[in-house]
Amino acid sequence: MRLLTLGPGDAGPRARDWMDIWFAAFAAPPYHVEPSARPLIEAAFLAHLEEPGFRLVVAEEAGRALGFAYGFYRRPGQSWVEEVARALGPRAGLLEGAFGFVEIAVHPDYQRKGVGSALHDALLEGVRAPRAVLTVHEKAPALGFYLRRGWRPLEALVGAPYLVLAKALQDQG
Repeated sequence: MRLLTLGPGDAGPRARDWMDIWFAAFAAPPYHVEPSARPLIEAAFLAHLEEPGFRLVVAEEAGRALGFAYGFYRRPGQSWVEEVARALGPRAGLLEGAFGFVEIAVHPDYQRKGVGSALHDALLEGVRAPRAVLTVHEKAPALGFYLRRGWRPLEALVGAPYLVLAKALQDQG
């Protein structure tokens, strides 16, 4: 398996590859994402390419993408930041300067084979931020994955089955 780190210019042209993996990974419970959501998900990904510090890590083997993870720096004004800041209340300052671990998706044929762990670690390697933040479905198998890697729950989102997690990062400066 080979890991490649891509910036926006290299990640964008292969958006369809990433979305094929994402939809295969998120079709199962608890997500049940329908194919009709594809235009919305693809549009969100393409918009994320413009965010500061965007980076995507892809795992490949014999030229085939097995999975990917991506993120970017969070900042005020992003809808995710505003929603999570409301949930965190007085602890919203924890989002300042944070790196958003936005997505990780591994094709079901390659799950539980170390691909997700490798993607997780590679995405966070070299990130210059005090912490990384993400949201995860409270019933997702990925919750245990994150907790085993040092992520800690901060809060539940009001009216949604998602938890906000944070992970302290080593001083990367």
